[in-house]
Amino acid sequence: MLGRMDAEAGSRALHGSNDLVELLRLAQGALERIELEVHGSSFEQARAVGREIQRLRRQAEKLHADIEQFVGREESATVWRGHPLRRSADRTTPPGGHR
Repeated sequence: MLGRMDAEAGSRALHGSNDLVELLRLAQGALERIELEVHGSSFEQARAVGREIQRLRRQAEKLHADIEQFVGREESATVWRGHPLRRSADRTTPPGGHR
């Protein structure tokens, strides 16, 4: 699954997965419009691409849900730990140390 992430990385991941779902939604709509206008082999090709886009969209929606759950768990853990979300690399500097 996903490793630990800070709040900014979580936000970027959520926005990215949302953008992916939206892009695939738009592509699916475009293909549906194409299917209405073409016939024969072009229609069959558009329909095949549409099925693939639909499959990818379902996967992207699942990925988005997984990221939402993960970020939610990380935010809950942050409240419990009492400090902002941090990557494991951020914790390698000893207290009082400088980078």
